[in-house]
Amino acid sequence: MRTVSRELGLKTGAPLIRIESVRLADRTPICVSTTWLSAERFPDAGRVFAATRSMTKLLAHYGIRDYRRATTKITAAIADATDATHLDLPLGRPVLVVDATDVDTSDAPLVTKRSRFAAERVQFLVENG
Repeated sequence: MRTVSRELGLKTGAPLIRIESVRLADRTPICVSTTWLSAERFPDAGRVFAATRSMTKLLAHYGIRDYRRATTKITAAIADATDATHLDLPLGRPVLVVDATDVDTSDAPLVTKRSRFAAERVQFLVENG
């Protein structure tokens, strides 16, 4: 939790909201995500996300119309039992892990998340510029 608090610019122990989601492509699970937000800044974020199913709409609900990705780290791992179940993968299959933090126009952290992608079902293209 220290890492999450630090990424969000919060003190250790500050109340957080955790949102778990699964993304599908053609009804096939491709990604499981865990997103963290400040409970003080975004009260009821879980309810808003459940209603909108969109982080952009959730942030807009709180008056944030513009934000950007500040950091993205991509690594590889083996799916744990929970992720394997959600991604419909056999145990031991690789996943791509994407840790990311989004900030507002003043560079204040908004959300940090860890997404696990079924490696055999996705391709990433990273462009500069």
